[in-house]
Amino acid sequence: MAKIPGRLIVDMFPDGTVRIVFLPTVDQRNASPVTVEDLYAAELLFMTCGITADRASALRDEVKRNKVASTDVTVDEEVAAKFRYTMSSRSQRLTD
Repeated sequence: MAKIPGRLIVDMFPDGTVRIVFLPTVDQRNASPVTVEDLYAAELLFMTCGITADRASALRDEVKRNKVASTDVTVDEEVAAKFRYTMSSRSQRLTD
């Protein structure tokens, strides 16, 4: 399976909801955010993106402290696909 390098951008809303966006560096596709209910769910998603448990915990703490954080990651193609947003699917939803 191919590995895709990019940047994981994380921000937290006032209600505790966390938005995570993966922006690939080699592929110029748009990315759609994944939203999770809290920082603990976000930490699990960080590990799914290939971040070690220690780094995921540190990233969670950074988001809690600063409300925003980012880090460089390399994710499996399957994981990166969860963040993709294609114009064809958008056009399809708008016409439904």
